[in-house]
Amino acid sequence: MPMYKFWGQYKHSLDSKNRVAIPAKFREVIGREKVVVMESFDGCLQAFPESEWDKLAEKKLSGLDYIDSAEDRAIERKFFGSMEKCEMDKQGRIGLKPNHIKVAGIGKEVIFMGVRNRFEIWDLKRWNAYRAETKKREQSGQV
Repeated sequence: MPMYKFWGQYKHSLDSKNRVAIPAKFREVIGREKVVVMESFDGCLQAFPESEWDKLAEKKLSGLDYIDSAEDRAIERKFFGSMEKCEMDKQGRIGLKPNHIKVAGIGKEVIFMGVRNRFEIWDLKRWNAYRAETKKREQSGQV
């Protein structure tokens, strides 16, 4: 399987029960796996197929020293404390938890952003603001 599984942008809307349809291209990759959703460092949510999350956690997080390192404990809390395993329904939707909606500032419209082995879920307005700021930095040579 290629390293870059998710790419592209897709606009979707949350329904009244805070469910959102995962883009069809992403569902093809995920299959019937659960989707691991958690906070990102960038003001959005990040999501992985469960098997990808398991590989990442084993590779990157298994060496953390929670006994002696406050920084490592903070990393563990960030990832594991905000993590939810979601099952897709028959329509390919997942339900977003209230804490995820709040922390990511998610309103009705979202953008799914494919990023290699994961995808991000951004509030549309927050994504547009992020892109505008990134363009400013690009134009000033900071990126």
